[in-house]
Amino acid sequence: MENSSQVLRCAKVLSLADSILILTSAGMSADSNIPTFRDKEGYWKNFPPFRSKGLEAQDLANPWAFENELEHAWAFYEWRRRNANENQPHPGYHILNRWVDEVFENAFIHTTNTDGYHLRSGAAADRVKEVHGSMWRLQCTRPCSGDFWDEPAVPLCDLDYDTMKAANFPTCPHCGAVARPHILMFGDAQYIGHPEQEKRFSSFVQNPVDAVLLIGSSGAVPTNDYLAVHFRDQGVPVVNINLDSSANSILRTEFMLEMPGKAALEALDKALSSLKN
Repeated sequence: MENSSQVLRCAKVLSLADSILILTSAGMSADSNIPTFRDKEGYWKNFPPFRSKGLEAQDLANPWAFENELEHAWAFYEWRRRNANENQPHPGYHILNRWVDEVFENAFIHTTNTDGYHLRSGAAADRVKEVHGSMWRLQCTRPCSGDFWDEPAVPLCDLDYDTMKAANFPTCPHCGAVARPHILMFGDAQYIGHPEQEKRFSSFVQNPVDAVLLIGSSGAVPTNDYLAVHFRDQGVPVVNINLDSSANSILRTEFMLEMPGKAALEALDKALSSLKN
């Protein structure tokens, strides 16, 4: 009963909003079986060859790896691309898309996820900023230009699961160098960015935001937490969806739902409907 009353309380906050900013992070994809790699042991369980070499996720999600461990670096991302392709955006993504299209007068999705699930679920391209990029786009490793391009092919590389080494890497169409994911990696000075997405988001936040919805964020990558804090400090109510109560330590909002993203969005959607009837 306590949980249902909190859902209704949070739904009322959202129901009063004409303009909403939706911030999604790793927890949003968890219901779609997309691993976060925050847990070192869980990560090495998926990739035993990396354990023997002491290569952690932040080592491979790094331009250094594309210069020094190219076979492993592309194996890491090829595995992730195949995993994301084998799974699907859960129903919560489609709820958000409907809210953006039909429920709120103005809405925007700002995601730190690189799985591309918002766009792959049908979200309007002009309403999404993938702040850390997407594994479904590539750029040159050099880079030789400011260009990036879509690459939906799966498989993209050859992948040996026993050694976690890839081969037959994609190449830059301009200079022929090895391509890399169009993703902001750790210590990344070569990431090109996405000027169009950045411009659209900047335009959105020029106007008043009535409510913020934060889903599945973590102190490990607190980009969205601090953005939510920025709006909270301006007096904007923030609803925080996260299974981990400690995930509210940065934001400290009173509108907290300790639920998985999919279940919380389904409950909020039902509550919003009841409030309108």
